[in-house]
Amino acid sequence: MTNALVLAGGGVTGVAWETGVLMGLLDPGTNLLSNIDLVVGTSAGSTVAAQILSGTSLEELFARQVSEAHGEISPRIDLELLARIFGDMADGGTTTDEQRARVGQLALDADTLDESTRRAVIEQRLPSHEWPATPLVITAIDALTGEFVTWDKNSGVSLVDAVTSSCAVPSVWPCVTINGRRYYDGGLRNSANAYLAAGHSSISIIAPMTGGESALVNAEIELLQSQGSTIRMINADASAIEAMGPNSLDPRFRQVAAEHGRRQGQTLNWF
Repeated sequence: MTNALVLAGGGVTGVAWETGVLMGLLDPGTNLLSNIDLVVGTSAGSTVAAQILSGTSLEELFARQVSEAHGEISPRIDLELLARIFGDMADGGTTTDEQRARVGQLALDADTLDESTRRAVIEQRLPSHEWPATPLVITAIDALTGEFVTWDKNSGVSLVDAVTSSCAVPSVWPCVTINGRRYYDGGLRNSANAYLAAGHSSISIIAPMTGGESALVNAEIELLQSQGSTIRMINADASAIEAMGPNSLDPRFRQVAAEHGRRQGQTLNWF
């Protein structure tokens, strides 16, 4: 038996909610992280993955999310541009490099804050800047070619750069320069990229999915099930979605997101 954990995208409130779910599982004594062979992190999920594999306790990570103190930046959002980017994603993501390259061009042309300022935010999020011993895969997209890429400890990319690229929401945050190329949020393929956990007996997926079901995510889950994997999945429920508000990038809603995640995690009967 091998176990994989997939942590999906969902903005700064997604980071808080996913941390809350893991804390909620721990409350009755279920430590999901005690027997994990692989973690896949996309966007917000890459942050949570790096945090939980850093050796920092879930109690401390949860306390960070419910604290009023944080180093997050409230983003400047061009709603019209953001609508253009996400408007063609009716199925919950993209399926071709051409689609992703078009998004990438919009991301490269967008007026955002500078890379170093954004990178500093990710630096303070992560308790450790070293790749963990547990296998971790982080997703991103090449802004010029649209190629979907993955980073791990053997990629020659720092953990901070990997997470920053995966969290680079196009038009909101700057594309991230790695080895002379520019990268943006791996969640634009789809929010979970669960197929990267293929081959594992049990796959647990924590995905806020505040925008509703994703046909692309569901298709990958069905494929994994057809290959023999047991899938456990939790999404934010209606109460959590309402409480977190319409802007998943607003750090003011971190606390309520974490608390709702914990509430949901406490009700899970996964093991």
